[in-house]
Amino acid sequence: MGILGRVSTLIKSNVNDLIDGMQDPGKEIDQMVRDMEESARDARGEVARCMAEEKRLQRRIETLGGEAQSWEERAAAAVRAGDDALAREALARKGGVEAELGETKKAVQEQSLYVDQLSAGLKALEARVRDVKLRQGTLREKARASKRGVGLGGATSAFADFERMSSKIEAVEAESALGDELAGRSAAAAETDRKLAALGASSEVEDALAELKKKLNG
Repeated sequence: MGILGRVSTLIKSNVNDLIDGMQDPGKEIDQMVRDMEESARDARGEVARCMAEEKRLQRRIETLGGEAQSWEERAAAAVRAGDDALAREALARKGGVEAELGETKKAVQEQSLYVDQLSAGLKALEARVRDVKLRQGTLREKARASKRGVGLGGATSAFADFERMSSKIEAVEAESALGDELAGRSAAAAETDRKLAALGASSEVEDALAELKKKLNG
């Protein structure tokens, strides 16, 4: 399970059910808190890494934009020199750069969405950790009382406070759809796209060459 999945699971977990299944509430509640704190640390690290990757992709977008412009300028120079074959090659290179530019922009959008989802999940998890730690002693006593069959109503009332946290996880409920999006296209879909791109590449280059000549002659 990825870090976003772990954070989502911890936030959505029903504390009543968790504690009901504990054999040694004293130790296991402490361990639950440690697990939640560890997941929060991992999530903070993941957010930082994703933000760094987003910045790297933004720099790549700038670089690709410059490369695309450079290839167009070379194509224009070839047209002026009367070398259409060289111009076509330059425009084909430009097309390849622009295709990568489009994919990189899409990756930035996906990365940004993932960061937003994970940041929202982290905020909710940190709030839950604080709440659990504030009530840690009381929870242990209530859990032990429940194990002895005493004060079950009081335990249920105490644990019910945790359910208010569920309203804070709306931002991570899109995790499944996001996971599908971040997983990328299937190999079959990618191969189909490649074939379609190859079929249209020649026509696109010719259209680009005609458009470039029109611009230069205008």
